[in-house]
Amino acid sequence: ICDQYAKKDIRIRVLHQKNQGLSDARNNGLAMAKGAYIAFVDSDDWLDVTMYAKLMNLIQKYNLDIARCSTEEVHHHYISPFLPKKETPTEQVIEGKQAFKLYFTDSLFTMVWNAVYKKSIVQGISSPSRCHSQDNYVSGRYLYRCQRLVITKEILYHYNRYNENSITKSHKRREFDICICTNKLKKDLRAEEGLKDPQYLSLLDYKLSREIVHYIRLSGRTQKIYSLTPGLKKYLLKNLDIGRKLRFVLLLRKKGIKTGGDSSVWKNSHPGR
Repeated sequence: ICDQYAKKDIRIRVLHQKNQGLSDARNNGLAMAKGAYIAFVDSDDWLDVTMYAKLMNLIQKYNLDIARCSTEEVHHHYISPFLPKKETPTEQVIEGKQAFKLYFTDSLFTMVWNAVYKKSIVQGISSPSRCHSQDNYVSGRYLYRCQRLVITKEILYHYNRYNENSITKSHKRREFDICICTNKLKKDLRAEEGLKDPQYLSLLDYKLSREIVHYIRLSGRTQKIYSLTPGLKKYLLKNLDIGRKLRFVLLLRKKGIKTGGDSSVWKNSHPGR
């Protein structure tokens, strides 16, 4: 089908490859891209037919690096609108590092497919291979580079939540991946973008700590945690807010997780997987 469309329209280029996962597909697509703008769409979702035209109009009107839209989650029997938070500026230009701050305050900015990007924003940034939370990584990188952004309240992207075979619903989903991607984001922003601002480093530490504690809360599904290193426990207690610190300590007691050893001990509770 793709080849048939390519014959009809010279703008369409097709790459045939073995299934290498979402990240490698995106990375290979970026390597082939010739246009001045980049957009992503997941294979089980669908778009409003005017989505790219409207976002491109915003980019050209306001000279933006990123134009982003609202979305909706489509379930079996109902639709859930996914709109910007009340405190998020909408229908207006967001400049400088105010765009990067939105990564920490509004989850619409931690996904890549509800936007159009100038190619310069995404060039040189690869999605982490075989990592189920790659959007968290690349979205943070894009927003850190972004100098001018607009998000519209208009719902133009439709996210399919009823595909039982999707990555987010699959039993193969790796819950710890978001911790890996958040840690990689912090390291790469420092190494490749020169991030030194203590405010943003603190926000990244806070996000990483919350993700690790969330993973500990979920533990027992596919992995059991027996202990944490003293260094990791100290890191979490340092970067969590007071309420989360208390809940974290209670969580360790409830699950019987000890502190000690040179490394965290993980035991797969499903032998052979």
